[in-house]
Amino acid sequence: MKNKYVLLADMLVNMGIGLIMPITTLYVHNSLHKSLVIAGYVLLGFSGAMTVGNLIGGRLFDNWHQKKTMYLGGTTQILSLCLLTLFPIWPVYPILLVFYGLGLGVLNSAVNGYLAFLQKDDPNIFNNGYWLANIGMALATLLSGLLFDVSIRLIFGGSAFLFMLTLVLVRFKFQDFTTARFSAKTTTGTVRTSLANKLGIFVVCSTMIVIWMCYEQWNSNVSVLMTSQGISVSRYSMLFTISTLEIVALQPFITRLFPNTFRADKLKVTLGVLVFACSYLVLVNAHEYWQFVAGITFVSLGEILALTAIPMLLNRYAHDHDRGTIQSLGSLSGSLGRALGPLTGGWLITALGYDKTFLIFFFAHVAVALLLGWVRMPQLTSNKSMEG
Repeated sequence: MKNKYVLLADMLVNMGIGLIMPITTLYVHNSLHKSLVIAGYVLLGFSGAMTVGNLIGGRLFDNWHQKKTMYLGGTTQILSLCLLTLFPIWPVYPILLVFYGLGLGVLNSAVNGYLAFLQKDDPNIFNNGYWLANIGMALATLLSGLLFDVSIRLIFGGSAFLFMLTLVLVRFKFQDFTTARFSAKTTTGTVRTSLANKLGIFVVCSTMIVIWMCYEQWNSNVSVLMTSQGISVSRYSMLFTISTLEIVALQPFITRLFPNTFRADKLKVTLGVLVFACSYLVLVNAHEYWQFVAGITFVSLGEILALTAIPMLLNRYAHDHDRGTIQSLGSLSGSLGRALGPLTGGWLITALGYDKTFLIFFFAHVAVALLLGWVRMPQLTSNKSMEG
């Protein structure tokens, strides 16, 4: 596997995220005794800060310095997590979570921009990165549920340690592309800033917003639904371990079914969106644990198809001087979806109940799948294409 140290760093970032995010709503609602709406606002603040961090990280990556951008984001995270380890109380918790989200956004978009650069010589890097990230996520989500029952401080401290290891890898194993990448031309030609290209990027980013807005229900409101039905926190946390194991087992086989082309990437995203849609149908009238397992299995398949292909699809619209910015738009869209998800879900569930909310999310995915039909191959000034 090429670029193994870069992929290991990406894995550690996802492990750090996986320790914290599954228990955030539970901690605010069950431990700090705040309402679901308040928990939604806390996650809104976190994801909003991460959205800003994504934008800052992408711009700094393209116009300043790759590794220093990663240092800036990682250091902000580590300081926030160390303070959270000492003061996991209200209202310090939501304030520090915002700074953690800001640093995470900067680091995440910089790492994604770095992967986009390496994809020119390593076409499978996004697939390999997603696969390894999910191995780390499996370990992190399993530990998250176990550590939550012991002390929330262990979760924050453990996450800080993982991000420290990430910065060590950045320092010693990442090279710097700064002096070689400000040309707008690539071997495939120059991508014009045409209306069709902008529309394609917009639709792909909108897809990310919808996917993550609905996906966040699994990280937030689904946990409350399950625990209200007598299902334990550890069994809820196990869902993410099951999902990750499914991704690790199935992704190498499924990705081989699709060639490295624009059309294949677009097809993967569209199919993935429709599979995500099915996961919310399964949750309608769900009362038994196996129904939640079935739902998370559809989520796993949707992730394998859509979330691995979206960075690749966006990278087809980029060239060397804006790869970080283009990838940051995808990360930003995911962060925006995460910001809107818990709050939107909380409002809808309060007004309509769980079942109608899940039906709304199903139809939202179907609508996005139809919009993806309008996405066209990037327009180039040369006769060469990005078709493979």
